[in-house]
Amino acid sequence: MALDLCGALSLYSACTIFAVVIPDFFDDITQYASLSVVGMAKNVGKTVCLRALLQHYRRQDRASQLAVTSIGVDGESTDALFKNAKPELDFYPGMIVQTSEQHYLRRRLSAEILDISRETTACGRLVTAKVLTPGKLMLSGYAYTQGLKRYISLAHQEGAATAIIDGALSRMSLASPFVSEAMVLCTGAALSKNMNELVSKTRLQYTLMNLPLLSQSSKAGLAEKLAMLNAGVYGITPEGGIRDLGIPSLLRLDAHLDKFKPFYAPGSFLYVSGMLNDSFLKFLSAQAVRPDLIVSDFTKLFISAQPYSAFLRGGSRLWVLQQPVVLGICVNPVSPDGYVLDSSELRGRMSDALGREVYDILA
Repeated sequence: MALDLCGALSLYSACTIFAVVIPDFFDDITQYASLSVVGMAKNVGKTVCLRALLQHYRRQDRASQLAVTSIGVDGESTDALFKNAKPELDFYPGMIVQTSEQHYLRRRLSAEILDISRETTACGRLVTAKVLTPGKLMLSGYAYTQGLKRYISLAHQEGAATAIIDGALSRMSLASPFVSEAMVLCTGAALSKNMNELVSKTRLQYTLMNLPLLSQSSKAGLAEKLAMLNAGVYGITPEGGIRDLGIPSLLRLDAHLDKFKPFYAPGSFLYVSGMLNDSFLKFLSAQAVRPDLIVSDFTKLFISAQPYSAFLRGGSRLWVLQQPVVLGICVNPVSPDGYVLDSSELRGRMSDALGREVYDILA
């Protein structure tokens, strides 16, 4: 459905409209302790989605249920890279916000300070505050896992039901299910102006976010053991024995090829705690018999569609230890330079490819 806004909402480019589409999943976010709003590229409508979400909770008198921060900088009126207009973020009484001292001093609202961090970021210490009067604020918070976990904990201590993390360009790793329970994925023409390519790239990303959980297989006990290992590559025998292969990462693959040979057998696994790339998938796909692969979660995967498909064709599978709850998918049919895809066609094709409803907030 569409709702009138109190003021004009800057469109994905520089155009202006007066209504937004409210996705059904907006009402579901408070079921989760934390939520990441993540973009597959810059200017895919992530801020538009977050702005609409905050306004929706204001209208329902549920603003006090939300806490918000960002792992980058969000809420600025002009895009730093493309110089096009951006929708600023409005916050409402009862909401908890976390931002740097530098951006807090430039706020256009009144707030009660709840906490000031001891550590310092590039923009000063982080200020956590409760909004008292509606207004605008630029967000910039922690950009690493442990900091975000502290923010989530503090938000709950101060009464928020859901701590929202606004993502940033090329920082999808901080949307790991080890950090936040649920996520919203934003994609759009800024990722590709070719609709076929855009749908294909988004489908791959969505597929990787929904890889099967090892804990829901016959190897549930193995999943618990692997979750304790946070560095290196490990071989796992069909009987479940775990062997440290002495490989710090897959970046220097040629120096370790012989170490994988004992695991070229049915029922064997390799657990990669760090980054998994195309080169390793191609290497395994060339073997007559190959093991299944396990990674901690989708943020460790830097792989393309073709090598992944070739790996699967050999009968192997890719497993994860943690899987995010993808609450919703939003698309932005407008690229930063003004190229516009047909929103209805894009949503229809994306929905068919992903098997779920896809929203354009400004449809």
